[in-house]
Amino acid sequence: MTTLGTGLSLTAFALGLVAATAEAAELPTDLGDDTSDYVDQRIDRAWEFTVAPYFVGANIAGTAQVGRLPSTDVDVSTGDIIENLHFGGMIHAEALFQQRFGATLDIAYMKLGSSTDLLRTGGRARVGAKQLIVETFLSYRLHNSETSYVDVFAGGRYWDVTLDLNVTGSIAGSFTTARGDNWWDPVIGLRGFHRFGEKWSINARADIGGFGAGSDFSWNVQGGAGYHINETWSAHLNYKVLSVDYDNGKSGNSSFEYDTITHGPLLGVMAKF
Repeated sequence: MTTLGTGLSLTAFALGLVAATAEAAELPTDLGDDTSDYVDQRIDRAWEFTVAPYFVGANIAGTAQVGRLPSTDVDVSTGDIIENLHFGGMIHAEALFQQRFGATLDIAYMKLGSSTDLLRTGGRARVGAKQLIVETFLSYRLHNSETSYVDVFAGGRYWDVTLDLNVTGSIAGSFTTARGDNWWDPVIGLRGFHRFGEKWSINARADIGGFGAGSDFSWNVQGGAGYHINETWSAHLNYKVLSVDYDNGKSGNSSFEYDTITHGPLLGVMAKF
């Protein structure tokens, strides 16, 4: 998969009921019209939601093998991906209940394409690549304070990779072919967050997966810093490294192998409400 990019991940979480419960004990007996407002505030504080579009400046190194073709070295830079990008989108979303129980959804999609002239015959070859990565996790907050938290999480990472080739006017004639595969990797991991004062924070995440159920093995690490514009908006810059070693175990035209490390800076804008 010589022209394939990838995307991946950000963090943030939630509000709780403990403080609201303590405040409730000190309410005056005569609440009047303010009672419903206070109840609404408690409901709001039970949940926190995060939405974060982001971009990964990916660099990919490794090997890929498709069908009967020999294994090919993969060495793709961020510039190559941007130059050949037809469409891409990456978004991260989370929900946290009572500062303990969380759910995460991360979607990253890229469609790449390039073409070249066949000088000998005057034909043309077009190569395309599509990749979708979806992460779904459930998490539990092991530690929580006003300035930091630590989560353990488990779930899955879905890969869908397709390569297509369209050739016109070659010695072998004109033809179109597409090859690819998709798989789920079970994933377990740990992540943490710490805020320094009002504006700055750091975060880190590590996970492992695959275990032969999807890929033979997969791992991911990332970390970086955030700048908090206010209580709703923040900007984050991380560095991410994602490794996967996948072999579908088939032969002939159905064979597909993908053993790569993708790394690069991750830039995102986060809204928390």
